[in-house]
Amino acid sequence: MKAQKTLWRGKGTTIVFMVFTVLFMFSHQSYSAILINDVDVIPSQPLDIEVITFEIYGEAGHTPSWVEYDQFTQVETFLRLDMYVDTGHFAAISEWTYSKDISPLSADTYTLEVRAFDYQLDTLQDTYTVDFTVVPEPATVLLLGFGGLLLRKHRK
Repeated sequence: MKAQKTLWRGKGTTIVFMVFTVLFMFSHQSYSAILINDVDVIPSQPLDIEVITFEIYGEAGHTPSWVEYDQFTQVETFLRLDMYVDTGHFAAISEWTYSKDISPLSADTYTLEVRAFDYQLDTLQDTYTVDFTVVPEPATVLLLGFGGLLLRKHRK
């Protein structure tokens, strides 16, 4: 009888272990939404001589989550930042943040499109768009104005 009782405990433990394994696998393979909640441009109205930082805030359906890598592209005044977010194994909401510094841009109005991809599945999950304006440095504007005055005086 003792041997059978021990054997029964072994089967119960095996069954419980199998149930937890299946639940773990299901939670890892189920759809994990990756969302971009907000994008900040720092400084909010950058000068044409300043490094610009993009702060991206988001959440994912699994924990922990983080950005594995990014790809930044620029075509004239259109900027795109593709982020590849990796998510953990546990089905719970987790928040993530990511910062990206870019070199100064010329004075103009820009559109930044931030896209979040699932790193494991390589599928687009969310897109966030923000517009911002880069303004010329005040000293540059003064020099241009002063140069214009000198040219005007020189012609007279």
